[in-house]
Amino acid sequence: MLSLWTACGNTSNEPSVSETKAEISEAVPLPPAQSHARMGWTTFRGDTRRTGRALVNGPRNAHLKWVFRTGGRIYADAAVAPDNTVYVASFDRFLYAVNGAGREIWSYDAGGKIWTSPAIAKDGTIYFGSDADRLIALDSTGTERWIFSTTQATEKGDKAEDGRWDVDTSPVITADGSIIFGCHLHLYALRPSGAMRWHFKAGTGKAKIFSSPTLGMDGSIYFGTQGRYFFALNQSAKVLWHLKTEGDIDSTPAVGDDGTVYFAADDGVVRAVHPSGQQRWATSLSAPIRAPIAIGHDGTVFVSTYGKRPFLAALTGSTGVERWRFYIEPGDGAFYGIQSGALIDKEGYIYFGGRDHFIYCLSPGGTLIWRYKTGNQVDASPVIGPDGTLYVGSDDKRLYAFAPAP
Repeated sequence: MLSLWTACGNTSNEPSVSETKAEISEAVPLPPAQSHARMGWTTFRGDTRRTGRALVNGPRNAHLKWVFRTGGRIYADAAVAPDNTVYVASFDRFLYAVNGAGREIWSYDAGGKIWTSPAIAKDGTIYFGSDADRLIALDSTGTERWIFSTTQATEKGDKAEDGRWDVDTSPVITADGSIIFGCHLHLYALRPSGAMRWHFKAGTGKAKIFSSPTLGMDGSIYFGTQGRYFFALNQSAKVLWHLKTEGDIDSTPAVGDDGTVYFAADDGVVRAVHPSGQQRWATSLSAPIRAPIAIGHDGTVFVSTYGKRPFLAALTGSTGVERWRFYIEPGDGAFYGIQSGALIDKEGYIYFGGRDHFIYCLSPGGTLIWRYKTGNQVDASPVIGPDGTLYVGSDDKRLYAFAPAP
């Protein structure tokens, strides 16, 4: 069992800024994030700033290369190693390693449903979480290196049940190799050995963290909570600033090339914030936003919505002015919409999935290029391999691979 420091109790719903045991004296500056598309798509949204953009082109038509079947719904984005090995997680409890031809190399039983995208470290270690209350580290052969049990974090009076300690956010790896992820009310930083560096409590009650952590240009950590707070921490878990919204924040933020932080919430508002915490602009799309935000190569911000007529909107990054929107098929229900974050390829083509069962490709101007219908809703965001192959998971239990542009 790894030792775990436990914070003092906090009976309010406000975030606790003093419940942190820091073991890092200074924040570690990070270089500007680059897309991993030329050396693999090795982390959620392609880079540590979660931009969702690639440096290679994606398919210009829906030419299906292969389909890999799992035993459960595929909610999380896949990851692609530099050697084109694809790692895809399923609700059947397994993480699968699949080769470039769509054949299984190995599988690992995570003990519970997997909502998180794998993060691949420089040494090939694969980090991901599961509903078995754990963050798992595997080597590239699927051999377990260590497991961090989040139930160790239970405080006096808490019960490790009802999904409370599931790991539902995708981890991010910092420049010094630390692994940062959210679980329940807490954000954790682990050493590459699996030992804990610190943990930060974002509040109590309904303040669950479902927004995956994002890194800024200087290593600052950004994430939102269902307690309607958006946080900026340094790498010692000190609160730099926090903002309150009028809705839960499930959407994963993204950081632009100038350091601007873009985030959105269920209140339907997209916000652009200076790294100092000063709001630059706010644009209301009048519909809940839960999908990850994407940033194009020209700074365009792409945001998706829920509702009866869900759409993907393109906003000017500097002003928040809406340029265009693209509607998917209409539907009903509180959970209908677009959960899939947009992927932007080298030339600005846009790929995403919808709960109308389709995978979409749009031109840089928002015109439909192609769409492909799967057997169920598409919540996973598309990812792209070094050769331009596009991979998208669906709730129909399949991972689809589309051939790259000729």
